[in-house]
Amino acid sequence: MTLLFLVPFFLAPFIGSFLGVLIRRIPRGEPFATGRSHCEHCGTTLRPAEMIPVLSYCLQKGRCRHCGSRIDAQHLRVELAALGVPVSIVLCGLMMSFQHELPFDAIMPEPGVFLADCILGWGLLALSWIDLICLRLPDSLTLPLLLAGLAEGFIFHGPEGAYDRVLGCAAGWLIFTAIAWGYRRLRGRTGLGGGDVKLLAAGGAWLGVAPLPSVILLAAILGLIAAATTIFRSGRFSMTVVVPFGPCLAAAVWMARLVLSAE
Repeated sequence: MTLLFLVPFFLAPFIGSFLGVLIRRIPRGEPFATGRSHCEHCGTTLRPAEMIPVLSYCLQKGRCRHCGSRIDAQHLRVELAALGVPVSIVLCGLMMSFQHELPFDAIMPEPGVFLADCILGWGLLALSWIDLICLRLPDSLTLPLLLAGLAEGFIFHGPEGAYDRVLGCAAGWLIFTAIAWGYRRLRGRTGLGGGDVKLLAAGGAWLGVAPLPSVILLAAILGLIAAATTIFRSGRFSMTVVVPFGPCLAAAVWMARLVLSAE
């Protein structure tokens, strides 16, 4: 294990802090590229010492130092979830190493690929969280993630890998576009949003063509489980129940990427 391998673990809480900003501001239509962080209750601009991921929240006991108002625990949850991304990659590598009786170093990806995996995981995390809040997968996150997948394929796998990623991207786009069109013709209403189409295209850009059928099947199963859970909690059956599909699709893409990276 090299020092480069530890970089994603160091970056994760800071990335999580930034993702927390995206998750709070994008659903509200607020700009996230400009403006300094501030207390949402008293409006006081936060100092660097008050924005240290995880640590500042714990030291301040979840309250603003200036007005004493409670800080939304979502900030802490997102930072910890971002740390869970590299942790999940390591755990997957450990399971694969035990299963195949291989040394851990033989299973884990190179540091550059490991960081790329984390970038995908962090992007999927933000998209899933936002979709849960407002049933939307913003282009401002989906399209850069798609381009990053194509770039990663070329950097680490050369022209042949880039070609497979382009095919995967196109196939993902076309498959979900066809399904969305068919559902709308059959049921007379939208069943699959444009954000889901772009997210599968991004998944194809990171995975290539071959894993897409498995990704779609797994996402569909997770979606059915989510719909059944929602119906059970509401206590009434409805064919028009609305369930965000983005988190299901993101989870399927992430699991497929973990398996590919550990092979």
